[in-house]
Amino acid sequence: MKTLSPAALTALLAVIGLLNSICSDMLIPALPSLRDDLQVSNWQAQQTISLFFAACAFMSLWYGALADAWGRRTITLGALIVIALTAIGCMATRQIEQLWVLRTLQGLASGAGLVISRTVVRDLHIGPTAQHLLSRIMMVQMLSLVATPVLGGWLAQNWGWRAVFATIAGIMLALALACWRWLPETLPRAQRRPLQLGQMWHSYRSVMVSGTFVRLSLAHVANWVGMAMYAFSAPAIVIHHLGRSPTDVYLVFAPITAGMVSGFVLFPRLGRRLSGAAILGVAYRILGTAVVLNLAVCGLLPPGLIQVVPLFVYSLGMALALPILLDWALTPVNEHAGVAASCQTFMQFAAMAFGAGVLAPLLWDSLFSLALGTGVITAIGAWCLFRERQFRQTRPCPAP
Repeated sequence: MKTLSPAALTALLAVIGLLNSICSDMLIPALPSLRDDLQVSNWQAQQTISLFFAACAFMSLWYGALADAWGRRTITLGALIVIALTAIGCMATRQIEQLWVLRTLQGLASGAGLVISRTVVRDLHIGPTAQHLLSRIMMVQMLSLVATPVLGGWLAQNWGWRAVFATIAGIMLALALACWRWLPETLPRAQRRPLQLGQMWHSYRSVMVSGTFVRLSLAHVANWVGMAMYAFSAPAIVIHHLGRSPTDVYLVFAPITAGMVSGFVLFPRLGRRLSGAAILGVAYRILGTAVVLNLAVCGLLPPGLIQVVPLFVYSLGMALALPILLDWALTPVNEHAGVAASCQTFMQFAAMAFGAGVLAPLLWDSLFSLALGTGVITAIGAWCLFRERQFRQTRPCPAP
């Protein structure tokens, strides 16, 4: 196996971490086409996203233990093949119920992406080095955030929603070939843990009783879901509020991408001058400003492109907070890195499933309601971080 350069490995890990994004963001702008072709309601079409994330959440809870037992490469290659096969199956469906089943299976496999990419980072690095690598990986991923839904909308408009799944299948097969050729195995056989029920219970319990892990992971999840609410609602925002075509979903995804890329570019520079705690303070001030600005423009102004400006500010703050929240959450449970990454990803996908299937459909009819919902979610995350700060003041725990 050829050894990859650090830049190439970063790119490969970034794409592996995009499995759920490719399978969801590419389909979101194709939902109107899918709805009309299968003659179903908006809610039924939206469940192809919600069920996908629910399955991602469930299976991601176990991928860490599986990767700790069988290695990182085996799990990654298996997941990619399953996603490709289910995408081919989705192309042949004629009923929404069949699509729900296949999307659930696809979600079960896609849950491996984030778990494996984060676990490999923890295998190789800790502390500031891990934070910087996570930042670079996320920056690469964010560059695809606009391209993926735009590609999905273009495919659906020109060839129908089935072309989206054909493209997903092709991407997964190509990625499987790349991983087979270049993805290193970062967990030696001597360090693997067998799948034993008692040992698994001990590992999961050790992770979930860590208050620091839970609080910081919830803070990260709240920020992420606050942003994802707009991704889930993109077709409704673009079509019903802005009066544009489904292919214009980039109007929602572009400011999100620009904000996150800006944050990830800025993060290493701030890291050379400020402590992690100071960067978090800056990040949450930016998030608070974005929430207030979002409520103001949505409550006081008629629907227009001005409503997407706060998305840039919010994503900037989220990007600055993300590497620190992820790394600090995993640090106290580093000996169970795979299981911890699984639990973290489970929280994220479970919240996204609830956001896609319940919250977004309830809120997307009103831009102000959507802004208020995002504000409440962000406040919950800020409260978790506040509780962690109180804990550290009473029981000093130096940050890495």
